[in-house]
This record gives sequence, structure tokens and C-alpha cells, in this order.
Amino acid sequence: MAVHSKFVFSKLLSDTDIKKRLAVPTAIQRSLPPFNGGHALIFQFLHRTRFWPILYSIRTKGYNKPVFSGRLWRNFVIYNNLNVGDRFTLYQVQVEDGSSYYRVEVGKEIDFFGINAMAYGSASTADEHVITHHHQEGLRLELSLGQPN
Repeated sequence: MAVHSKFVFSKLLSDTDIKKRLAVPTAIQRSLPPFNGGHALIFQFLHRTRFWPILYSIRTKGYNKPVFSGRLWRNFVIYNNLNVGDRFTLYQVQVEDGSSYYRVEVGKEIDFFGINAMAYGSASTADEHVITHHHQEGLRLELSLGQPN
């Protein structure tokens, strides 16, 4: 089944993003599930092979910037060992049957022989790394690095 990923937003993670909440750009709010009159909801995104439930909310008074926050966000941060300076990127994936879901990539920006790329560590071992470069025409180069067998 064919899928198409649409970029939603990307952000270098700050200390506040890691310890408390990830501020979501207000401009992309239409790309996320609607609040339908409320101020909070749980939605899921796929990271690697697991779907993560995340609290997505806005304040009811004052500054109403949307955020991913709470215990569910912190669980995601801790389990995936996210750090200040990591890049968080959210995509909306459209499936051929008309359904969709959200997918997240988190990695470190690196200069790979003069090419701006992302390095993703494996969840299972620190000995595996994937370096990815997204080209403007939709092409993707992926290089997997690991210990020899």
C-alpha cells in the first residue's frame, strides 16, 4: 500500500522541550487533530516501531500556544533518551486507503562530508546509527552504520 509523508513541523529541542513541554507552532495547528471545542486531547504518533500517546493541549486562558506535555510527553522523552539540540520532526502520513497517521523522527543534525544530514541512533543498541539526508526533490539517502559481524 502506497503512503505519502507530508512534513508538518520540525524543531531543535530546548531544555524546556525536554524537561516540561514541546511548544508546537501555532501555524501548523490545522495539520493536527482538532480540539472540537475542548482544550486538550490525546493523539498518537509513530516513532520507529511504536505508537506513542501524547497529550496535545492549549491553555484555556492567556497565552494559548499549543504544546505536547505532561507525563505522556515525558515518557516519550525519557524512553527515547532525547537531549537538548536533538531535532524533532513530525510528519502526517497519508495512506492509499485515505487514512492517515502521524510519524516522528528524532535525531542529531550533522555535517556528513559537506551534506547537512540527520543521524539517528538505534533504540536497541548504541552501536547502530542511521544517517539520513532528505533532498529537495523528495529523494532520500540513508546510510546505516554498525559494528561488523
